[in-house]
Amino acid sequence: MALTWSLERSALAPPPASLAEMVRPHRDVCDFLERYMARLVEAAGAGGGWVRLDDVGILSVERADGQMRLDWRRPRPAGGRRAGTAAIDLPVIYGDAAIGALGLTWGDGGRRDRAALADCARQIAFLVKRYDVCRWARDRLGRSLRLVGVSQPIQDIEIFVEKAAHSDLPVLLRGEFGTEIPYLAAAIHCCGPRRDRPFVQVDCAHPAGSPESWFTQAEDGTLFLSDIDALAPALQTALPRHMQSRLGHWLDVSRAGRVRVVASSAADLRGLVEEGRFSRPLLAELDFLPVTVPPLRARPADIEPLVIAALERHDYQAGEKIGPEALALCRAYSWPENAYELERVIARLAVMTGSGPIGPEDFRRHAPWLVPALAEGPAIEPAGDDWVRSAMRKDARALAGLHPNLRKAVLYLADHYAEPIRLDALARQAHVSQSHLSFLFRSGLNMSCKSLLAGIRIERAKELLAEERHQPVTEIALRVGFADLSHFEKRFRREVGLSPRQFRRMAAA
Repeated sequence: MALTWSLERSALAPPPASLAEMVRPHRDVCDFLERYMARLVEAAGAGGGWVRLDDVGILSVERADGQMRLDWRRPRPAGGRRAGTAAIDLPVIYGDAAIGALGLTWGDGGRRDRAALADCARQIAFLVKRYDVCRWARDRLGRSLRLVGVSQPIQDIEIFVEKAAHSDLPVLLRGEFGTEIPYLAAAIHCCGPRRDRPFVQVDCAHPAGSPESWFTQAEDGTLFLSDIDALAPALQTALPRHMQSRLGHWLDVSRAGRVRVVASSAADLRGLVEEGRFSRPLLAELDFLPVTVPPLRARPADIEPLVIAALERHDYQAGEKIGPEALALCRAYSWPENAYELERVIARLAVMTGSGPIGPEDFRRHAPWLVPALAEGPAIEPAGDDWVRSAMRKDARALAGLHPNLRKAVLYLADHYAEPIRLDALARQAHVSQSHLSFLFRSGLNMSCKSLLAGIRIERAKELLAEERHQPVTEIALRVGFADLSHFEKRFRREVGLSPRQFRRMAAA
């Protein structure tokens, strides 16, 4: 859980806390709030504060003589402040409804920033909901579903859940294997008015029963159709007739109007419709509230929190178990199976290293594909989107801080990306040895020459696919420097999350 997420971004920010403390799995929401409020009072230079949350209680914090006194109570302290103090008191809002309040009190001094405190109140609402969903999933589904992350895409996803949860419209969750789709499906149900009603999940690849039985089980609740792209054609045809048609395609089924439908897919459903492999009427009825869960490679800020949370979940102290070098290797990998793969790898490394810390040698021994220099075949390189864009724009400001020889190499790649470029030839252009050029790429860009070149080619291919919609994909692959169409398609899918044809269709939509 992202403890003090908002504090790290607000004007109230204290000296940076360790990321381990921000994302460690706290015992419960009360434990989280105690740590959060103590940090907030200290950061703001306040004399005290309180947070009141429905169904949780009221936590009062008082600072005196360098000590924090925390007190849980049911009734709110009269007036919420002591005589002679100033206070800011703001609502904690989720889904356009107040679920509590947050306040700070000051004597003399302190940083009275109402806007920053409002930001903290907003983030508290989201963070408390993470715990709420986790508790609901544990009680109702028998498993723990937790959302971990501090990136902007994760914040955008939480805003989507907040809005979608209070609607009855169908939701379509799109994302690669291993992304946080199960959590989002549960959160949309848990954070809305149906949370105490049935939540029924159907594995569309191996469904049990019929659509009629699914809707009967989910009556007044939520029906989650997982991997709906894998549903058999006959069931794709039958399913819409059991749904409430919001487009007027057929008369409503009486029970259908009482079931909220959430579906997920890792495939491009529009592309499947065009290929005749998915039902157009079914997609039309599902595609009201679509959202795409970004892959982990597009959320580098979330990798470290996920690593730390995975270690804590397996009863290891993250600060003792993993250091900067190991975390750098994690950030340099694209995680094609996203959070699922990260969880497996970190758990394996934690167990195999025993009581000692995880180091680079442990990656080489137990997860060598995370170390590009040792992997066989094309290396899976770190996400370097910023450097790719800077190279393509020849951004003088961004490139100015690079070693002069590295800058020459980067600019050469930007001009000659479509040509077959060997490392020895590039080294001659940069006037350095091959080994030293490789070192400059790693130390200066945290990526290899091959990765930067491939990134430039893929970005240029994306531009051409969007601009020249009638140009064959094979021709575009050749124009950007990929002689092998199969390699181009694999690399494109790995970097973008879609095939070139799927990307072109989405760009044209």
